[in-house]
Amino acid sequence: MPSSHPCFHITDSQIRDQLLEQQKSAQALKKKKAVKSKPAPSDMEAPLLSGSNRIELGGVPHQRTIADFYPQTTIMFGDIVGFTAWSSVREPAHVFELLEAVYAAFDQIAKKRRVFKVETVGDSYVAVAGLPEPRKDHAVTMARFARECLQVMDSVVRRLEITLGPDTADLTMRFGLHSGAVTAGVLRGERTRFQLFGDTMNTASRMESTGQPRRIQVSQDTAELLRSAGKASWVSPREEMIQIKGKGMMVTYWLSVSANSHDGASTSAESVSEDDHSNSGGDLLSKGRKTHTLSSKPTVVNDTKTGRLIEWNVGVLSGLLRRVINKRALLGGNDMTDSESDSSSSHHHGTALDEVQDVLQFPRAPQSTREKNPDEIPLNATVAEQLHDFVVAVAAMYQDNSFHNFEHASHVAMSMSKLLSRVASPNSSPTPDDYGISSDPLAQFACIFAAIIHDADHPGVPNSTLAAENSQLSQVYVKSAAEQNSFEICWNLFMDARYGSFRNAVCSEQSELKRFRQILINLVMATDILDTDLAGVRTQRWEKAFGSKTDLEETLNDKADRKCTVVLETMMQAADISHTMQHWHVYCKWNSRLFAEHYAAYASGRSDRDPSEEWYQRELDFFDSYVIPLAIRSDTSQTFGAGSSEYLIYAQRNRKEWEDRGHQMVARFVEESNKQSLTHQQADSHALELT
Repeated sequence: MPSSHPCFHITDSQIRDQLLEQQKSAQALKKKKAVKSKPAPSDMEAPLLSGSNRIELGGVPHQRTIADFYPQTTIMFGDIVGFTAWSSVREPAHVFELLEAVYAAFDQIAKKRRVFKVETVGDSYVAVAGLPEPRKDHAVTMARFARECLQVMDSVVRRLEITLGPDTADLTMRFGLHSGAVTAGVLRGERTRFQLFGDTMNTASRMESTGQPRRIQVSQDTAELLRSAGKASWVSPREEMIQIKGKGMMVTYWLSVSANSHDGASTSAESVSEDDHSNSGGDLLSKGRKTHTLSSKPTVVNDTKTGRLIEWNVGVLSGLLRRVINKRALLGGNDMTDSESDSSSSHHHGTALDEVQDVLQFPRAPQSTREKNPDEIPLNATVAEQLHDFVVAVAAMYQDNSFHNFEHASHVAMSMSKLLSRVASPNSSPTPDDYGISSDPLAQFACIFAAIIHDADHPGVPNSTLAAENSQLSQVYVKSAAEQNSFEICWNLFMDARYGSFRNAVCSEQSELKRFRQILINLVMATDILDTDLAGVRTQRWEKAFGSKTDLEETLNDKADRKCTVVLETMMQAADISHTMQHWHVYCKWNSRLFAEHYAAYASGRSDRDPSEEWYQRELDFFDSYVIPLAIRSDTSQTFGAGSSEYLIYAQRNRKEWEDRGHQMVARFVEESNKQSLTHQQADSHALELT
């Protein structure tokens, strides 16, 4: 937040012209006097302001101060709620794209309402009404401005969620308004700054910082001005007084938000229904497995959040698919017919876990300087439509779990996308090509694809619970039951004839299809982190690739392939638990949802262990045994480049924060879970009454 005396850059010609008008008058008067008598300047004469008209007083360049006093103004401070946590999982370009879009929208409103934008400080927006042009309706004007900004914010973030990813639409604003006198002036220095001084600025800042998300808090002075203007219905007293530094307890008010404030921009994104859609045939291990039926067209329901997530995932996959197509064209690849690609589905025997490879094979084609911008490569309309429908169908496969749902899969995909942009080889690597990942668009596509499908149809309980229940899945799959099921049903969907054009765009040859499947299997199976046997095998593979157990007899290509295989699996594991290595608020959001899922299993009798009794220590153990070691390995090997240390720092901070506040958080999780359970019970009772 801005300090008590914030400084801002001049960006608006209006305030500059207003404040410099006195300079022009003084300069004209000075020239007039100079023509008459041309007296030598005295120390008491007012200096000129422009650089070309500076005078020296005692050998020191001097200019007249530009400042004025404005007795009647209303100042607004606005802050993006959730911005710090949101930005912690984004690339810098995405952060600036959001800020530019939001502030540009606010600037348009300010121009329309003749409100002066002072400046932005980080994610804070500061504006004032009543200067440089005094106006009696400054409080009413600023109230309307804040209202409209709140409404526009909803529209902007909903639209941006399609391009910036999950949780963008959850961002909102918190506004604070205060009315009073302020001193405004230009503070010269290395960078000229426009500055507001006075108690009004400080109080307006406190109105914002003590406010609440999606609300506009106003001081008593502002409320009285609104009442005097006939707008008494706009304000209502806050239930409790607030403590303001330097002022003590204060009575404040909430500015009412108009009835249509929740009407953000509608989205045309398609959403998914609760029905499951998948391939009806080709299941080699159909015994005991849940069957999904693929309809002729995925059903669409009015779920705009899911729809926006679908559009974002489609956008990411589309961009990577363009790179795949462009790379293939440069290398002279051929297209595979639908019949050829369909026939490959019958060549696999056993389970997906049986197909996991220690070392995957990766192409050695160098990065071409002739590659086009992926955005300039058009996707065939049929391919684009089938890709979209495929993601819709995958989203429909996800069950209504608190944690293992499509929203979390989208979060994993977003984290994977960020990791892909940061993968780099250690400085000592003999081949500075990030193990070939950056020149292998098919592997990159597989990473996002795996993130999207990795928890499809997840039952909402751990594999250990499935085994204890002797469920159908556990009878088919001895290990990694949920993960293998997710892969199999999504692979069968991918191989369905109705997605032939999409599939052939991804894999033009049988060899590509085989390699694509193999990468997917390794990545999806890597997300089973609770199986101790599998975890031990992966640790050994890491040591063989990066540690002291390196095979000295391996060729350089084999070593590169081994490292690339381990890096991709590590990326998948890091993305899957990325919330533990991101901002505290992100960690708490997903940790609470995972707790709710376990608590629901306990409440329904599927688990005999109350998670509230062990959750605190369980999280500490998870940090110590898995999260931090994973972050340390990544940091040591510099697998994620500059981002390697970022994940370790967040993991250590979250571990410390959980150690200090974990018991309090568990109590809150229990309370939230009980409220959610009660809400579901009431909804079920209401549904029974209607029937």
